[in-house]
Amino acid sequence: MTAEQTAEDAVRAAFAAGSTARFDPGSPAPERSVRGELLSALLAAGGPTSALRLAGAHVTGSFALEGARVEHVVDFLGCTFEQPPDLRMARLVGLRMRGCAVPGLWGRNLRVDSDLALEAGFTSDGAVDLTDASVEGTFRLAGAVLRGDGDHALLAARVRLSGSLQAIGLRADGEVRLRGANVGGNVHLGGAHLLNPGRNALDATGVAVAGTLFCGAEGGGFTAEGRVLLDGARVGGSVVFSGARLHASVVDRPVLVLPRGTADEAAALVADRLRVEGNVELDDGFTSSGTVRLPNADIGGYLRLSGAEIGRRDAARDPADDTGEVVQRIPVALHADGIQVRGDLEARGAVNGAGEREGAFTAHGQVRLVDAHVRGSASLSGVRLHGPGIDVLFADRLRVGGTLFLRDLRARGSLRLQNAEIGSTLDCSGASLLAPRRRPDGTVKPSLDARVANVGKDLLCSHGFTAAGGVRIRLAEVGKMATFAGARLGGPGGEIALNAYGLTVSQLVLRLSEDQVPVGRVVLTRAAATTVVDGPGLWAATGGVDVEDFTFRSITSTPHVDVRTRLRWLREVQPDFAPGPYEQLAAVYRDGGEEELAQLVQLEKQHRRYSELGVAGRVWGSLQRWTVGYGYRPWLAIAWLTAFWLAGSAWFLGHEMPKLNDDESPSWNAWLLAMDLLIPIVDLGQDGKWRFSGASQWISSGLIAVGWILASTAAAGAARVLKRV
Repeated sequence: MTAEQTAEDAVRAAFAAGSTARFDPGSPAPERSVRGELLSALLAAGGPTSALRLAGAHVTGSFALEGARVEHVVDFLGCTFEQPPDLRMARLVGLRMRGCAVPGLWGRNLRVDSDLALEAGFTSDGAVDLTDASVEGTFRLAGAVLRGDGDHALLAARVRLSGSLQAIGLRADGEVRLRGANVGGNVHLGGAHLLNPGRNALDATGVAVAGTLFCGAEGGGFTAEGRVLLDGARVGGSVVFSGARLHASVVDRPVLVLPRGTADEAAALVADRLRVEGNVELDDGFTSSGTVRLPNADIGGYLRLSGAEIGRRDAARDPADDTGEVVQRIPVALHADGIQVRGDLEARGAVNGAGEREGAFTAHGQVRLVDAHVRGSASLSGVRLHGPGIDVLFADRLRVGGTLFLRDLRARGSLRLQNAEIGSTLDCSGASLLAPRRRPDGTVKPSLDARVANVGKDLLCSHGFTAAGGVRIRLAEVGKMATFAGARLGGPGGEIALNAYGLTVSQLVLRLSEDQVPVGRVVLTRAAATTVVDGPGLWAATGGVDVEDFTFRSITSTPHVDVRTRLRWLREVQPDFAPGPYEQLAAVYRDGGEEELAQLVQLEKQHRRYSELGVAGRVWGSLQRWTVGYGYRPWLAIAWLTAFWLAGSAWFLGHEMPKLNDDESPSWNAWLLAMDLLIPIVDLGQDGKWRFSGASQWISSGLIAVGWILASTAAAGAARVLKRV
């Protein structure tokens, strides 16, 4: 009797008894060889207590159960197969192939009524094909090694699992395809290593998982050399990639990035339209050398990115750093346009004992959150965004229900938050925004662009906030306070340091010291604030300050400055006269009960107005200034009239004039005569009664001229006073 016949006799006896036929794996193959045809025949004709249990056997020939219905347990332990087991369309009570080595496995439309176990060192040197298979229990791949046929390691598209997929420590060389799979429990890929460079490492497109999809650090950390596809997936629990490492060189077709440029996306994780009831955790050491895509994803809990690093460092190098060229190809690190996060977005780092933030999210390339909606708060405090010369945060129409924290953020590139809606506070305290995006003409765009944004509470850009390209909050609405106290705004290549055109805010704090002068122009045109706090640095902006139609109810400075200092600031920032700022400042003083200070402002306004007219205008303005104070000091006219009346009276007291008409007998009164000459129109009975000659004639004419001039200026001043009233 041959060794093979002896081994097969042992298998027959063990099968009939339902026991295990054990062979020594170290013995020669012929001594433990069993024909696959025999095993197939035994399963087709076994009794009710029979079970196929083999340990250490070497299966030759074809083990084929195609279309068969097997009522016996099939359990292989440490067995080797010369040919791929053929289980297509078979229906098995259970199948375990722990530690087995196969050249592949054919299992399309396989039905397993309990667990399917290909684990504990199961090795396949060809594709394991379980397309459309159905497992009523758990599919176990823990510790399996799948070496694909060059394309696929595991084909399990549309597989249906009542239980979980346990693949802890899986090693796969080739694509693992779970497209359209339906899993009743969890999918556990912790510690798995999937290798398929330049192609898809894991294709779980459209997968439905009732529990949690775990691709975390347990078991040594999940790694993937190749793209991970989760687009359209539905997960009832959480999606966990904590500590995972993804690397992909798959380059998608470039797409246009508004307002200009082309997206450079080499995606490592593609989760478009992902639906997750729990959290999505890409944190605690998660790294991805390619783009992470989450556009239009719907996350029921939190999105955690703390401690993650995403994007290719070489792709984020910008020629604008050295040459000043405009970047046209935009490397994208995180693409999450249209994402819905029902909890918080958490990407912040923790503050260590030295006061520095550690463990924050780092992105090499653009972070896109266009039309994203975070119902809770979004914390990006301490985040590092590296994309010099591009919009490194592109978040137009971003909606955040709570606070958007950008505290201590470090960005090389611009932050774009146009039309954003922040329910509470936009906190940029201590943020450093350098290397902003460039326009085609070489000038730089704002480092923080929040035009037409709506902030429910406060906009905080203080405590060392730096924006090398300036800040644009044009037409923004801020519920309470917008502060730039101590901020450094603007830099080389920028024209505007702060563009607050049309800003609406309750309290505007622009408290800048003399060593914090904005580099560029500050635009406050048509801004409206209840309270303004300023400082000398603001009014020393290198490009001036535009304050036309800038309205406020009160203005203070720290330290306090007087009205003359404010008027000097206005002169310095307004080379061309405009009445609006003076009217606004005067109204503030007047409403505060400081009428005298309001008059000083109005006097300065009129002085600047007439000083820019022609010679005649300047002369007329000087007369009004020194006679009636442009109508704001009417007592000056009375003082001048009194002075000229006394001087004229003194002259005529010593120089009595002869009567003009001998038929009349007027009574000489030097005092009334001088008054009659000074006051036009009014007749006191002295003017026209005397004959003036010599010096008296010139003096009388001078008194008449002075009277008309003073009367005209007084009338003009009175009209201005009445108009003001």
